[in-house]
Amino acid sequence: MPADPQRHCPRCEEVPSLVATDYAGETVDVCPQCHGVYFDKGELGELIELVEDFMVVQLNEDEIDNLPKVEQEFKPACPGCGETMAPHQISQTWIDRCPGCHGVWLDQGEMSALRATQMLIRGNLNLFIRLGQ
Repeated sequence: MPADPQRHCPRCEEVPSLVATDYAGETVDVCPQCHGVYFDKGELGELIELVEDFMVVQLNEDEIDNLPKVEQEFKPACPGCGETMAPHQISQTWIDRCPGCHGVWLDQGEMSALRATQMLIRGNLNLFIRLGQ
């Protein structure tokens, strides 16, 4: 999906808009200043599906509230629809996801962290399935 020229970086106020960039066969929106990336629903495809499967696994342990303070105060407006995005933890990575259009905002370095999580899940899929039972 081509980038809307009115899409703004939720992190950088000085940058007027995100720049459409080809990434792994998709056109995504990138901030030229902070290098964050906005993915419309479906643009992360298999990676997001695998990550969502990871989030479904329910361990019988209390979740530890470890959202960093800087992230607690960050209430980004979705570049896709303007709704306030919500933080979601995937393994040790916090991403911002829009409850309205389901777009995803990744800060610099979060894509690499998600890819590492993806490799960990694939390498240990049977263990994750057993832990979830």
